[in-house]
Amino acid sequence: MNKSLAWIAWRLLISRKTLFGGSAPLSMLGLILGVAALVASMAVMSGFESTLKHAMADVSGHAQVVKRSRFVDDWKELEDRIKVAEPTLESSTRFVFIEAVLAHSGKISGVLIQGVDKDRVNRVLNFKSRIVSGTDNLQVESETPLALIGKGLANKMGLKVGDHFRVVVPVADAVDPSKFQRRLGEFKVQGILDLGKYDWNERFIISDLKASQTIADIGDRYSGLILKFQDVDYARTAAFNLSAVLGTPYWIRDWRDANENLFEAVSVERPGIFMVVLVITFVAAFNVSSTLFVNVVRRYKDIAILKTVGLSRKDIIKIFALQGLFMGVIGIVFGFVLGLILCVAFSFAQSRLGLISGEVYRIDSIEVNVRLIDSIAIMIATLLICFIATLAPARRGGKLNPVEGLRNE
Repeated sequence: MNKSLAWIAWRLLISRKTLFGGSAPLSMLGLILGVAALVASMAVMSGFESTLKHAMADVSGHAQVVKRSRFVDDWKELEDRIKVAEPTLESSTRFVFIEAVLAHSGKISGVLIQGVDKDRVNRVLNFKSRIVSGTDNLQVESETPLALIGKGLANKMGLKVGDHFRVVVPVADAVDPSKFQRRLGEFKVQGILDLGKYDWNERFIISDLKASQTIADIGDRYSGLILKFQDVDYARTAAFNLSAVLGTPYWIRDWRDANENLFEAVSVERPGIFMVVLVITFVAAFNVSSTLFVNVVRRYKDIAILKTVGLSRKDIIKIFALQGLFMGVIGIVFGFVLGLILCVAFSFAQSRLGLISGEVYRIDSIEVNVRLIDSIAIMIATLLICFIATLAPARRGGKLNPVEGLRNE
């Protein structure tokens, strides 16, 4: 019986009196636009979060272990301690951060040099996927230390692969710490990277750890260890565990800590944006309801005949409720198609027109991400709204007296 009711509901829906007549096409268009807007907005929000997350994991690792003063410890021993506390650790690499000034072709810019162990860095960080030009290989034999630089810094300073540039590093005087000596270093551009964050692209230089230590005159000291775990989402739990095991001399932060405010903003804004855009679907669903009300009036004769042949009041209600759900399904299918088209259009537009300001949002491009959980939420919300909106016209059709329906015809 349920299959028969679904077939009757579908046949009545696709007739010229219902889906292709009156205000029904406009109601369906509104529903499709509402679903498409939800798909596109949620994809952009999720894409912002995943883009920032991947950038942090690729460039700064899953977590970092930093000592209050620069390390002189045996890093292998420390790595072994970390592995005992966290067996999910895959690898680690030493790193050091050095503030410097880059000078090239009469231009100067403040930069941050990240020295990494070139023999282990590829086990922990993922520069290969971020190459714009050149390569990420720092192990090539060269008289001049090799460096990877952000694309923003390359554009600003007019640097390209193969160019040489100089940096000036202030080093505290050994006798009088209030005075500084200037140490000059030279690098060769091995690769230009899109590091995923605007400020990183504008001032980041990645080079070999030993070359960075030599320029800064710090011997074999380093800032800490960059860690990679089996699962990037487990990094926060691992960081808490390591903080308890290693104690106060060490500071452990995971990939989320550096941009906690941005991730929190996304988590707060996501449901808000979902509810705001969902208003479009509400309006469209009640337009569907008005369309079904008109359909009930137009279908007096058909309803009367169906009741005459034995269909009950509940069956009539089910038929019109199913029509609303069918319209919801149609709106979801075409809405998702349109939403995906909007996502592609957004990706194309941001690559050509620069829609996102890196100075404001920290990233200048977003990898649009349509998440399964967002898609399920959109489908459930749309179907639920459409079902509720169709209850009133369905009940109106169920109350119709067969004799009254035939008399009106």
